[in-house]
Amino acid sequence: MIRPNLDAMIESIYGDIHPEQHAPPPPEYFLNRIILSARNEDVDDINACILERMPGEERTFHSVDSVI
Repeated sequence: MIRPNLDAMIESIYGDIHPEQHAPPPPEYFLNRIILSARNEDVDDINACILERMPGEERTFHSVDSVI
């Protein structure tokens, strides 16, 4: 179960991110900001909440895990 005050935790760590912004923050913004969780289910929920706050359109990038 995710903490009931997840929004407050996200706001305290990623408070500068708002959907109204014209561009997402640069990669360096995330260097010293982290939320750890022991369960993948919780990680997925936390990531979804943070992505809702990110400006711009969501994109998915796929990778290959084997040698071609």
